[in-house]
Amino acid sequence: MPAPQPTVWIAEPHTLAKHAILKGYLEAWFPILSRHRGRVVYFDGFAGPGRYSHGEDGSPVIALKVALAHRPALQAELVFTFVEERADRAAHLRSVEIPALALPPNFKTQVANGEFASVLGRALDALDARGQQIAPTFAFVDPFGISGLPFSLVSRLLRRPRCEVLITFMTSTINRFVTELPDHVNDLIGDDGAADIIAAATDRVSTTRLLYQQALGRVASHVRFFQMQDTRNLPVYDLFFATNHPLGLAKMKEAMWGVDATGSYLFSDRTDPNQTILFTSEPGLDLARSLAVRFAGQTLTTQAIFREVLDSTPYLEKHARDALGLLELAHDGLPPLRVEPLKVDGSKRRKGTFPEGVVLHFDRDKSDE
Repeated sequence: MPAPQPTVWIAEPHTLAKHAILKGYLEAWFPILSRHRGRVVYFDGFAGPGRYSHGEDGSPVIALKVALAHRPALQAELVFTFVEERADRAAHLRSVEIPALALPPNFKTQVANGEFASVLGRALDALDARGQQIAPTFAFVDPFGISGLPFSLVSRLLRRPRCEVLITFMTSTINRFVTELPDHVNDLIGDDGAADIIAAATDRVSTTRLLYQQALGRVASHVRFFQMQDTRNLPVYDLFFATNHPLGLAKMKEAMWGVDATGSYLFSDRTDPNQTILFTSEPGLDLARSLAVRFAGQTLTTQAIFREVLDSTPYLEKHARDALGLLELAHDGLPPLRVEPLKVDGSKRRKGTFPEGVVLHFDRDKSDE
C-alpha cells in the first residue's frame, strides 16, 4: 500500500473500519483507567495530520475526542504523544486540529516531528536511565509500509507492565517484497531468519502472520490478529493486538464485533493461520457447533468455557452464553448439553442461564462411536 503524498488524503473504507475499531476500544480503555490518578499515555506512532480530505477524523483526533467524552470520570493526567515524520502533517496536526479542541488542563499533547522508532526509543531510554516504569500506555502503530517498526522496540514496550499495542501489519507487502527487502522483514519480525523462512514457505502470507504472532506471543500474554479487507474482499493488511491483560483482549474483540455488525466492512479472525473465520450473523450457532466438537465427552464449568472462548476463538462471552443455551436445547440437531441443576457452591441454577459455577456435560458425538 503506497504512502499518500498530499498533506491530507482520502480515507479508504478499510481505514475507516480500522479507526472505528480504535475508537471502540478507546471507549472502553479510558473508562477502565478512570480511577487511575497518576498518568495514562496514548501513543500514536504514525499519526498523520489528524484529518482526511473528506473531513473524517484521523487517529489523533479520535483519541482526543473519546477522552473528552469521558472527561468527567478521568482523574489521571492524560498524555497524548503523536509522532509524525512529515513536517507538513505534523504542523497541520499541531496548529490546526489540536487547537480546534477545547482540551482541559489534565490533557497534555505533544506532536513530535520525527521517526516513530527514534521518538519511542528515546522515551524508553530516558525512563531506563531514571530507573522508572512507563505509565499505563496504549500505542497505536499504523505505518504504510514495513520499515520503521523494529520488533526490538515493540518488545521493549510490551515487556513493561500495563502496555498494549494495536499494530497495522503489512502482510501483503511482505509477501511481495520479502526477497527484495529481507533486512526490513527480519527487523520487523525480530528474527534474522524470518525472511528466508517466509521466502521458502508454500503459503507466505500465513507463514508471515504466524511468525509475527509467535514473536508477539513471547512478550505478551494475549495476541490477536484480524485480516482487513478492501471493497473487493481482497486482504490489505492485518491488525495485530497484543496485551498482557485478559480484559484488554475482551474489549478489543468487542470493538471488532461492533464494527463488523454494521455490515460496512469485512475482516476475518486469523488467530489460527490455517483457519479463516468470518464473523457471521449467527455467532452463537457457529460457536455452539465448534464447542460441541471441541469438548465432546468432557465435563467443564462455565468459567473454563468462557476462558477458552476468550483466549482461543474470535467470539465473545455473550456468544458463548448463547451457544450454551442452544446446546442445552439441542437446537438444530446439536449434540445435547446436560447442565447440572446445582452450581458448584450448592446453589440452584436457573434454567437457560450460565453464571459462574455451572457444571456442563458435553455429549459425545454418536457418529464417532
